[in-house]
Amino acid sequence: MRSVRICVLASGSGGNCLWVEAGQTRALFDAGLPLRETVRRCKDAGLDARELTDVFLTHEHADHAGAAGVLARKLGVRVHATRGTFRALRDAPPAELRKPLRAGVPVRIGELSVMPIEVPHDAHEPVVYRFGDGSVSAALVTDLGCAPPPLWRALRGLDALVLEMNHDLHMLLDGPYPWSVKKRVRSDHGHLSNEQGAQLLSRVLHGGLRHLVLAHLSEHNNSEKHARRAAEQVLRKQGGGTSLTVASQARALEPMALHAKQLVLFA
Repeated sequence: MRSVRICVLASGSGGNCLWVEAGQTRALFDAGLPLRETVRRCKDAGLDARELTDVFLTHEHADHAGAAGVLARKLGVRVHATRGTFRALRDAPPAELRKPLRAGVPVRIGELSVMPIEVPHDAHEPVVYRFGDGSVSAALVTDLGCAPPPLWRALRGLDALVLEMNHDLHMLLDGPYPWSVKKRVRSDHGHLSNEQGAQLLSRVLHGGLRHLVLAHLSEHNNSEKHARRAAEQVLRKQGGGTSLTVASQARALEPMALHAKQLVLFA
């Protein structure tokens, strides 16, 4: 049976990394962990980093792309990103392993199909990704300041969604950040608040969404309790069977296998 297997290795300002596999393709979506930590997280989750074939970058910030060049040089993986992201990388992969992509133009690697989607963020040509194997689909949606209609239209019909809920607005305003940083985070090119993430979820939620992972929670301006509460309010209205998990900065989540509208957790 065809399937897509995913595992959130890390999520947060200290590094972001999502493992995705379909058929013989093994890809990381973002590479914000050091190589040694990436290998360790993979091993902890029962995955083998030596099997990696590709890396897809959402944007150039170090917590998403810091290890892309090292992964390419050490493991020989192909790195896919927009031209703007490649130009802005501090440590770019070798030229022969760079694979430029464009928002709205799908990429096919073996059984894995990947659609880059343009988003507003304070980076050079940032994107998020919808991916699948033709029978199931999932998406990684983090690091965006708002969710315009083309985005939520592109996210309809998902089986699994990794969704940013970066901050609680009251915690952000009362928190330790300088006002300039608070304005940046709140802006349309910053990060989604719990309320904004919940609004996007309400736009794309349907009976077939089997799994929701809340991601990129701020260490200082959010809590798992606040993020869960915002998401659960939306999920209760649907009344479906969507499972809810919160991604961790410190450890990998359990891998998930998506089989034709059905999600199975590996023990």
